[in-house]
Amino acid sequence: MIVEHQLRQATPEDSARLRQLLRDGQYIHRHLDWRSPLEWLGQQPFWLLLGAERLEAALACPPDPPGVAWVRLFACSERERPSEAWHALFPRALENLGHTNVVAAIALRPWFATLLEHERFTLYQRVVTLWRDLNLPPGEPPTLLRAGGLIRPMHPDDLEAVEEVDTKAFEWLWRNSSGDIYRSWQQAAYASVAVIGDEIVGFQFSTLSPTNAHLARLAVHPSWQRRGIGQALLYDVMRYFCEHHISQLTVNTQQDNHASLALYRKAGFRLTGEDYLVYLYTH
Repeated sequence: MIVEHQLRQATPEDSARLRQLLRDGQYIHRHLDWRSPLEWLGQQPFWLLLGAERLEAALACPPDPPGVAWVRLFACSERERPSEAWHALFPRALENLGHTNVVAAIALRPWFATLLEHERFTLYQRVVTLWRDLNLPPGEPPTLLRAGGLIRPMHPDDLEAVEEVDTKAFEWLWRNSSGDIYRSWQQAAYASVAVIGDEIVGFQFSTLSPTNAHLARLAVHPSWQRRGIGQALLYDVMRYFCEHHISQLTVNTQQDNHASLALYRKAGFRLTGEDYLVYLYTH
C-alpha cells in the first residue's frame, strides 16, 4: 500500500533506480524535452515513491523557465496504480513550487490524459502534427532570399539574440530558457538564423531521427512578422534536408495558431492526424 512507502526528494544518487524504473515501468510519461528525465536530477520538485526494495514511482516538474512547471517525468511501476502514485507525489511537488502556480503537461498517451482530467487539470490547447514529402521540390526561394536577406547557420554568439526572439515570439507557456536554447543549438541537426542588416530577426532548430527530420522550433520577432521571414527559414530547412537526402519533414504547432498553420500549409505540409493535448493545473 502507498502508506507503507517512503516519499522523498530525488538526488543524483538515485539515477540507477530511475533508469530501472524507466526501463521496466508500465506507465511512463516523458516530456517532449531537450533534456532527458535523468538530467533533471538535482532540481526540484523531483519526488520519489520508494517501496521496501525498489523505486515504485517518480514525478519531476521543475519550473524552467520560471513561471510554469512542466511535468517532465511521471513514471509508475506495474505494482502501483498511477492515480495512487500521483496522489502521493503531486501534493509534495506543489509544496516545492513556491511562487510558480501553474503546472503544465502534454498528454502523449491516453492513460496520462485520463489521469490529468481526473486530477483537475483543464484542457488548454491541442498540438497538431504536420508533414511534408521532401522528395518534392521546396519551390522558389522566398522574397527575403532574393532581396538580400540572409539565412545562415547559427553560431554560439547568436544565442543571446535567439533567446530574445524566442521570448518575444512565444506566449509565456511555450518560451524556452537560456539553458534550453543552448541545448537546442547543441542537439540540432541544423540550426539557422534569419539576418537583416546586422539584426537576427528569426531562427529555427531542426532535429534528425532515423526516419525523418523534424522542425523543432521556428520563430520570428514580432516586429518582423508577416514579411516572409518564416517562409524563408522554412524554405531553407527544406532545401537543407533535401540536399542531405532526407525524405520527410515533420513539425508540430498549436491547433489555434492560425498563422503558423497557414505558413506550413502554404509550403505543402499536411496534417498527420496525430495530436497531443496540453493541460494546465493552477493552484
